[in-house]
Amino acid sequence: MPFFTVYYNSDVKNEKFAEEAAELVAKQLCKPIRYVVVNVINNPDMAFEGSVNNKGALVEMQSIGFGDKSGLARLLTDLIAEKLQVERNLVNIHLLDMPASTVAIGGNLLG
Repeated sequence: MPFFTVYYNSDVKNEKFAEEAAELVAKQLCKPIRYVVVNVINNPDMAFEGSVNNKGALVEMQSIGFGDKSGLARLLTDLIAEKLQVERNLVNIHLLDMPASTVAIGGNLLG
């Protein structure tokens, strides 16, 4: 729990991105890094503003609780735009606050 998934369509393959994103998420959400899961998916066929030539990202950020959602959204947008070389205005983030009673790790519910 936190679960962070990034779908993006640029040609960049940043092998350190998942680790950098995990550290940022853990720090900003005050969660142990051992619980952070990052999934990075490159799909050159994604269209932003109707064109695959526009480089962007679709992001799902799920967690049990958020602190400063606006601040987190800005930090994630900056990280993604810089490291994956997509247009900042085409980074779309869905923040989902999950009830602890709906999340399990290792077969154990967290709430």
